Amino acid sequence: MSAIFNPYAKFDKESTDTENIDVGKTKDNIIEIEINKLNPFKEQPFKEYSESEMKELKDSINRIGLQNAVIVRKIEEEKYQILSGHNRVRAFKELGFSTVPCKVIEVDDDTAEMILIDTNIVQRDGLSVMERAKAYKRKDEIKKRRKYNVDQVSENLSEDEKKELSATEARQTFYRYLSLNNLIPEYQEQCDLGKLSVYSGEHLSKLNAEQQKRVLGVLGKATITKEKANEIKKLFQNNNECSNEDIKEVYSGNKKGNKMTVKFTKKESETFFKQFDTNEQIKQYIVELIKINQKIENI
Repeated sequence: MSAIFNPYAKFDKESTDTENIDVGKTKDNIIEIEINKLNPFKEQPFKEYSESEMKELKDSINRIGLQNAVIVRKIEEEKYQILSGHNRVRAFKELGFSTVPCKVIEVDDDTAEMILIDTNIVQRDGLSVMERAKAYKRKDEIKKRRKYNVDQVSENLSEDEKKELSATEARQTFYRYLSLNNLIPEYQEQCDLGKLSVYSGEHLSKLNAEQQKRVLGVLGKATITKEKANEIKKLFQNNNECSNEDIKEVYSGNKKGNKMTVKFTKKESETFFKQFDTNEQIKQYIVELIKINQKIENI
């Protein structure tokens, strides 16, 4: 395909015609590599661009050229693994190009994945909540292994990108997003749809999967504010065997100030109330005993 723009616009301003570029020539380790020799980074947490996002990227490439070279590492003879730029490679392919400008680096597996994560976080607009949460989880796992090369990761970020990364990964924010990985899939989906805030998700993530499913079964897809999520979390912390009615009460805020709640342990329930099927039956039984004991005839 005849070149319609200079893909080296940012890297070699003197060149104005891609037809005249020596494919074997390097500049800051940037070379043109055939697209069919590039392999995606498997099991990464980032989604492909939507059709509208891809159109915007291709329009940008057509208009001003490629602003950031694809970052790759050589994995075997004539094969490279993409670390940063999966969507750029797809855009070049859809535009009909057979090669794409790439920065070739030599890094170990952990460093490669850290570069993939950090460059995507700072270069991609509109990351979903769970994309960021899953990326932070992978990043946390890599950091705990302490085997990646910090300097090599840093070399692939501009000063502005380093500042942005630092700002978006303040300790509290990082661990708040990290906690969302403990949500059941239904609540993760609500986070991505913007129906459950990161703060609400953080509170619900403190419940185990079974407790979350109970809350979902009772409240469905109702909006849960961070205040309500915190109250629901505390409800389960105080009484793991709370009823569905308790969950509804906490959510609706219908608890009366003078209302008393009596809780029984599992052992007490099995010992004294195993013959009853519902809480209402237990309540009536206790009321009758009190009436007899206090000789009260009408309540």
